[in-house]
Amino acid sequence: MKLMNQAILLVTVLLVGVSTSVLAEPVVLTGGWVADFSAAMMETSTRSTTVFQLDGSYKLATQSKGDKYFLVSCVGMEAATKLKEGETITKGSGRCELKDKDGDKILAGMETAFDGFTLKIDGGTGKWSSTKGNIISKEHFTLESDLKLKGYSNAKGEIDFVK
Repeated sequence: MKLMNQAILLVTVLLVGVSTSVLAEPVVLTGGWVADFSAAMMETSTRSTTVFQLDGSYKLATQSKGDKYFLVSCVGMEAATKLKEGETITKGSGRCELKDKDGDKILAGMETAFDGFTLKIDGGTGKWSSTKGNIISKEHFTLESDLKLKGYSNAKGEIDFVK
């Protein structure tokens, strides 16, 4: 009987823990940015790598926290591989900080492609310390040159804000 009571208690504790956890909520991240690129460094005759720094201003729209505004800074490297004339694949990675008006930050890994990025949020500082989630964006470019891009993001994803 004692063993059965312990099992019931354990199941009850587990169920309470599951019921109090909050699922990730949908979010929308919109804003403008400027990215500066280094000169391309050749790796092979068809592949080169650049270093980038992206800076922007974004609004994160959430259900539970309302609209939050961030200054965003990202750095990383991106490789471009020429498949054939007129066709190139671009892929890279980096790190981003999204800093709010109080100086608290959301921290994220960034994976880039030719037409967008994915942020993999893995914590932060202050009120954002336990934040987890993913945001995916397809970019809209407003200026393109060899060493500079300007654009606008309209990204969607899911974030878990639970502490």
